[in-house]
Amino acid sequence: MSLLKSLKNWLSKPYYFNPSTKFKLKISLYHGLFIFFFLYIFKPFYLSQIEVIFLEYTIGIGIITFLGTFIMLYIPALLFKNYFNEDNWTVGRNLFLMIAGITIVGSFLWYFGEIYKEPYNLKKLAYLEFISYTFLVSLFPLSFFIFINEKNVREKREKKVIEFKNKRENIKVNELEKEVIIYSDNSKEHISFHIDKLIYITSQGNYASFFIQKENGDLKEKILRATLTRIEKDLKKFDTIIRCHKSYIINTSFVNDISGNARGYLLKSESIPFQVPVSRSFSKQSLHSLLK
Repeated sequence: MSLLKSLKNWLSKPYYFNPSTKFKLKISLYHGLFIFFFLYIFKPFYLSQIEVIFLEYTIGIGIITFLGTFIMLYIPALLFKNYFNEDNWTVGRNLFLMIAGITIVGSFLWYFGEIYKEPYNLKKLAYLEFISYTFLVSLFPLSFFIFINEKNVREKREKKVIEFKNKRENIKVNELEKEVIIYSDNSKEHISFHIDKLIYITSQGNYASFFIQKENGDLKEKILRATLTRIEKDLKKFDTIIRCHKSYIINTSFVNDISGNARGYLLKSESIPFQVPVSRSFSKQSLHSLLK
């Protein structure tokens, strides 16, 4: 039972799913190149039998591996956005995606190989035998890429903490500069407020909602047609303002506590009637550091 519990805990452990198309292209390209060079150099299985079409065959396998890997990383995430939400991604889901991806890509490669077997009288591999070989060859590069991805995410987190610390140490904002004006995307409208009164900002489709503290302590909402990305840049000089989530910018001066676990942290504030979600790019250690 303890082994099953440990396995369950490991599978439910949070894992960062990189939504970047550039990253998906990169990992797909490296996977395809690895498979091509591995087959070209070592000529495993029956490849030594096909000297006449060897280069053509191995290039075909490399291309199919590249395209199949990219499709498995890109299309399901596009169709099932909630399942692939980076805030809910776990080791178990990532492992399932790897197994499903290798099986599907391996199936296409097996069919591709069948095209060449009859004309060139090649050794035939049973489907399950071929899939097992596909797993053996693919697991090494994919495991390596996953390790690199995790390493890059960890380094980005550490860099983000350092940047915020440096920001707090080096930037001094006088009272006049704390009066902020934010313009809409078309520059025709604007809102103004004192930065110390801003509690949080959230996105509402093409609009951003600014929640500002009134004199009596209540919240006042101001709406502006603007993206959080641009607003974040406009507020970059203020050390207490952070983009904690893709849908939220928050003033850490109003944050009282952090709740949740590695699967998802939440920021608590007496001024906000709900707990604000935090992106997985922040570790709990970095959050505590930023909120001090």
